[in-house]
Amino acid sequence: MKNVTVFALLLMAIAGGCGTATDDIAEFIPGTYVREGINEFGKEYDTLVISIQNKEAKQYKIVNKWLFARQVDGEVKEPEYKVKETSAIYNSENKLLEESETLDHYSFDAKEKLLFDGTNKYKKIK
Repeated sequence: MKNVTVFALLLMAIAGGCGTATDDIAEFIPGTYVREGINEFGKEYDTLVISIQNKEAKQYKIVNKWLFARQVDGEVKEPEYKVKETSAIYNSENKLLEESETLDHYSFDAKEKLLFDGTNKYKKIK
């Protein structure tokens, strides 16, 4: 009888600990990420602001602010601006954030404070 009680207490402790596990990537996601690109056509500046929209549903809001300073024959033209707002769902199994409209996937490196969108690499600044 004593063994059954000890076994039951051990099972309850294990079961209780399962729900308290934290997901480091999910905690890392909210923030502001920046990227700068330069090519023969000009300079591109990209900012992603990610915030929690619904924690229980693992849903995030993404605001993408983009600026492109076109350069033609050495002359910088009037910059182009775009702002896009969308949402994404976090998949805790594969640790990816999936954008709802385009189904693009964002991956994260919390240690290096990076976000990856395909070959694009963003640095987390806050």
